[in-house]
Amino acid sequence: MTVRQRILAVLRGERPDRVPFTCKIPQPPRGEIERQLRNEGLAIVGEGELLGIDVEGLGTGSARRPNVEVVRHESLDRGRLLIRETLRTPVGEVHQTWRGGGAYGTKRLVEYPIKQPQDYQVVEYIIRDEVYHPTYDNVDDSRRPDKFVARAEIVGEDGFVFGGWMAPSPLMLMLWCLLGPEQFAVDLREHPKLFADLHEALFERQREQYRLAADSPALVVHMAENMTSDIISPQLFRRYCLPCYNEFASCLHAQGKLLAVHMDGRMKTLAADVAESQIDIIEGFSPVPDGDLELAEARRLWPDKIIWMNFPSPVHLLAPDQIAAHTRQILRDVAPGDRFLLGVTEDIPHGAWQVSLPIISQILREEGNLPLSAS
Repeated sequence: MTVRQRILAVLRGERPDRVPFTCKIPQPPRGEIERQLRNEGLAIVGEGELLGIDVEGLGTGSARRPNVEVVRHESLDRGRLLIRETLRTPVGEVHQTWRGGGAYGTKRLVEYPIKQPQDYQVVEYIIRDEVYHPTYDNVDDSRRPDKFVARAEIVGEDGFVFGGWMAPSPLMLMLWCLLGPEQFAVDLREHPKLFADLHEALFERQREQYRLAADSPALVVHMAENMTSDIISPQLFRRYCLPCYNEFASCLHAQGKLLAVHMDGRMKTLAADVAESQIDIIEGFSPVPDGDLELAEARRLWPDKIIWMNFPSPVHLLAPDQIAAHTRQILRDVAPGDRFLLGVTEDIPHGAWQVSLPIISQILREEGNLPLSAS
């Protein structure tokens, strides 16, 4: 089977010839070792843009928000890019600041747009001003390589392209992109009406996004959730996140599509609720020693879910024999191997991948044929 055929077999509920081994672009770096890994069966996995929306917080998508003006100022702070944005609307303005230099070339918010109660009105206006339109094929500049159809054609049989990134669920979007953890905790208790109204506005707009995504050619729509129980309690998860997952999954299922949710954090206290959800793929799942849930236990709790696992980042730093032993244990834990993909979805420790990835690849080629044995 080609590497793409292996991935598709798992997604379609079939059994591939061996455990798929995947790595998110841009890892590993292009070169001799990377080429050898791909010759051995490493699949590259990317994201293809489906919709004309900005999913990175409030972002800079002023062209998609006809009544919002974005004023942007860039500077350097200790050698790192600092981006200060002012978003101006007819009802007021908010400010946010990004710092560059993160993994995968990302940037992170160091100043969130909502800092005081009056900011809610402005942010809700911005959200309701957004205009969405499909961009995956034959629309505007859809032949750009980041658009879904173009990227899928480029990757071909060498891997798989998700439909996404779709924004996190409304609650996690508020946490990661609009409020930040401290303001999130304060406003959840002290300003519940403002908090609830903003959540409902986000939920309403995301319904529209998923209806458009369901009509796309993507088989899997990917939600960039970054879920972890360190911050989200089971009570919050049940009240806010589960209804979102279930509604969006139902929308996609009606068109024969799957919902993948990036759950790379500590999941033990949320695992039973995840089992009750309509999520199809737990993507980025990071078991012990990254997270707090053992892989074998996750398989027991989620028998009908596809687990697209992240090979634990700390294990990349171990001695070669320990990396090999851990890989073999993964295969025993997921036996007979259905509904499972082994991936690298998080940042690999610098300088480690040249040793760890060839070892993982060798074990999967020699011992990863399905069905797997638990002994």
